[in-house]
Amino acid sequence: MARARLAIACTLAALPLAIVGASGAAPGHRSQVANSNVVIGQLNLWYYGAGQNGGFDAWDGSGRPMVKLKPQLGKYHSSDPRVVRRQIAWAADYGVDVFSIEWISPRGEPGSIEDNLDDAFLRAPNLCRVRWLIFYDFILRLDWHGIDFSNGVDFDDPKVRELFVGDLVHFARKYFGHPQYFQIDGRPVVYVYASWNYKGDVAGAVAEARARVRTLGYDLYLVGDELTEDRFDLAHASIWDANTAFIPFLVPGAPKLASAGAAAEFVARSSAAWRDKIAGATVRGRTDPLVFQPGFTPQEDDRLFRKNTHQPNSNYVPARSRAEVERLARVALAYASRVGGDSQKLVWLNTFNNWAETTTVEPTATAGPRYPAGNYGFDMLRAVRKVFGGRTFGTGVRTCG
Repeated sequence: MARARLAIACTLAALPLAIVGASGAAPGHRSQVANSNVVIGQLNLWYYGAGQNGGFDAWDGSGRPMVKLKPQLGKYHSSDPRVVRRQIAWAADYGVDVFSIEWISPRGEPGSIEDNLDDAFLRAPNLCRVRWLIFYDFILRLDWHGIDFSNGVDFDDPKVRELFVGDLVHFARKYFGHPQYFQIDGRPVVYVYASWNYKGDVAGAVAEARARVRTLGYDLYLVGDELTEDRFDLAHASIWDANTAFIPFLVPGAPKLASAGAAAEFVARSSAAWRDKIAGATVRGRTDPLVFQPGFTPQEDDRLFRKNTHQPNSNYVPARSRAEVERLARVALAYASRVGGDSQKLVWLNTFNNWAETTTVEPTATAGPRYPAGNYGFDMLRAVRKVFGGRTFGTGVRTCG
C-alpha cells in the first residue's frame, strides 16, 4: 500500500506544476508514510553563484568571500536543476524527510524566490523522494515592504495584518494542493518565523487566516517560532499549533555559548522548561494539545558574514567534533512530541544550506581541518542519519515517474 501511495505521488509530481485546490490532491497524499522521526530541513533557494548578489560573496561587490565553508557543489545557482536534484537526493539518502522552503514574497515582487521554487524545485524529476512546506519568513517580507519591526511586528497595523492573512491565502491557492506538500492529518504545515516578535492582535489575524484558508478547503497547521529565555506568554504560545525555536541555542535571552557541546546542555534545559510551561495547554480555538517541536542546528559561525556586511555581534558556537553534533541532535529527538495519527516526532533542522551562518548540513569539500567549524564533508548528514534514522518518505526510490 505504501508503494502504491508513493507511486501516485511520484506520477503527479512529474506533471507540470499546477495551481490546484484541495480536490486536486493525490489520493495517497493525505496519509504520510515512512520514518517515525520526521526531519524538516530549511532549504534556501536564494543562491545565484559567484559575485555581488550570489549569496556566497560580499554584497558590496568587493569579491570578498562571505562564506567560510566550501560547498561541495561550489558557488551554485538554486535555479540549476542539477543542483536541486542533488540536494533532494542527499536529503533522501541521509534521512531529511521534508524541505522547508524559505518564502519571502510572491512571484514578481521584490525579494521573491518563487521562480526558483516553481521552476526548479517543484519540477525536479526526483521530487517524490521528499516532502516540502513553506517556511514563512514574514520578517523579510516586511523588510522588503519597508515596514519597521524593530520594536516588534505590530499586528494592529492594518498593512501587517493584510500581508499576513493574504500570504497564507496565497499559499493555500497556489501550493497546498501540491501532492508532495507536507501535512499532518491532512492539515498543510506552515512554519512561521520569529513569531515570538509578533505583538498586537496576532490571535485575531491568525484566526482570520485560518478561516479564510478553511473556505479554500484546508485546515492550517501553524508552527510558531516562539521559544525565548527571557519571556513566556502562554496566550501567545497557544496561538500556534506547535512551538519551536529556529536556532535553539540563540533564542532571545540565551547566554553566550562556546561550543556545540555547551549548546547541547543549554538546549536540553531550555527545551525541558518550555515543554513544561506549555504542558496541558490547547491551541487557541481548538481542542488539540499545544505541542513542542524542537529545532536542531549543528553549529553557528557567522563572523565572516557579519564582518562583510558590517554587522556587529557575531555568533560563534562551533562544533568541535561530529560527536557534538550528534549530541545536539539527540537532545532534539529526546524532547520531540508525537503528533498526528501517524504519531511522528517532528524535528526542525535549521538549516540544510545556510552557508553564511555555517548552520548548513549540505556537504562541503574536504579541504582543511573539519573542526572547529571547518569543511566537514558529509559529517553533518551522517550525524542526521545516525540519530534520526535513514528511512524517509522516498526510501527505496531513486527516480520518479
